[in-house]
Amino acid sequence: MVAPDVSHRTPALDRSRAPSLPRTLVPPCFFTDPSVIQEWRYESRRLAQQIYPHLWLGPRNVARDEKFLQDNNVKLVLAITTPQAWQIMKSRYADKNEYQGLPVSNYMELVKSFPLAKQLIDQTRDSGGSTLLYCETGNEKSAAVAVAYVMESNGWDLIRSIQFVQARRFCVALDDNMKFQLRSYETLCQAHQAVLTPSKRPDLRRTLDDLYGDSDEIDDEVDREGRAPFNDADPNSIEEKGDVIMD
Repeated sequence: MVAPDVSHRTPALDRSRAPSLPRTLVPPCFFTDPSVIQEWRYESRRLAQQIYPHLWLGPRNVARDEKFLQDNNVKLVLAITTPQAWQIMKSRYADKNEYQGLPVSNYMELVKSFPLAKQLIDQTRDSGGSTLLYCETGNEKSAAVAVAYVMESNGWDLIRSIQFVQARRFCVALDDNMKFQLRSYETLCQAHQAVLTPSKRPDLRRTLDDLYGDSDEIDDEVDREGRAPFNDADPNSIEEKGDVIMD
């Protein structure tokens, strides 16, 4: 039997040649302040760590620890999870207003949730409470939200923000895709900060006013509106046709 001709078929995709995301390398933490670096044990991954006085980061099991929530004045339990998982969790916590969720299906939706997460965390802080930020492990999606919150709140770059969060919760693990998305959010934060920051350029109008007020010599020659008054021309220096005679 003659073998079929397959020369016209599209060759299989060589995934080894597919472009990969640029890697974001995070060097060892440079924080030396004992108040930043927290003692870490393997068992600590099952607990929540305090990122700020008003913000905790941890795994899902901590969200069910009523004593922890009460002892630390947690008024917002914010879940970063999938829409399907949040539907189940929402029915479980239907009678508890402090439980809220940010359901996300992918990295892009997660990045879009950063501003809302910051708003909720800040509102809880301003009302005198603290927030527990969590996902399944407390090391990925919720950790990314914590990094974005630190980055935007402090005006820090991505690397320093990751180092700060890892200094508090050592088991945080962000893959290259998540770091790439956070890098994009860093650019947005920097652009937003640049718009809010007043211009460093001097106010030229005020500078001229100050100059006029400080210099008596200039006041004699230039009026406050910036006009230099002309002295009356000497009629003897002007011919009848109006030309000025140059000596």
